[in-house]
Amino acid sequence: MIREVALVSYLPPFIAEYKETNITLTAENPEFVLVWKAADRALKNEFIATADEYGIGRFEKILHILPSRDDTLESRRLRVQSRWFTTLPYTWRMFLQKLIVLCGENDFTVIKRFDFYRIDLQVELKLFGQIEELERIIETMVPCNMVVESNNKLFEDFGNTVCTGGTLTLCLIINMEG
Repeated sequence: MIREVALVSYLPPFIAEYKETNITLTAENPEFVLVWKAADRALKNEFIATADEYGIGRFEKILHILPSRDDTLESRRLRVQSRWFTTLPYTWRMFLQKLIVLCGENDFTVIKRFDFYRIDLQVELKLFGQIEELERIIETMVPCNMVVESNNKLFEDFGNTVCTGGTLTLCLIINMEG
């Protein structure tokens, strides 16, 4: 929404002929550009989807969210969006809507086994902080007598060979005195 500022174009033709007025208004153009940029930033920061670091920080302050150093703007935006749109009562449909906001439309599978008081959840979360947000959603929305088994699967396509290694050490100290 940044506009091209030309204050001289707003003058009536008979005043635009004066050199002093033209120079004065031309000198004020950069100030009006700054005002338009500030107004545009304020407008974008009113909405979670378009907010910058400052705007998301304001939303986090309202919701009492402390971001981590490793959070990206997108992960912070998802966390704010997840908490902002919380309404009671918690229903199955609301739980699924929360998962759609967090995971995306097709990046999760839910198997409900209510006869066994169990929910199996398979997600594909890639951004930093999404796992913690999923834990918070489960803790607040799922009844305490339900067991939720959640698995996060990440699929990566490695173009090169990947070598992994590991070690296991067991140390048992028996000290017999006397």
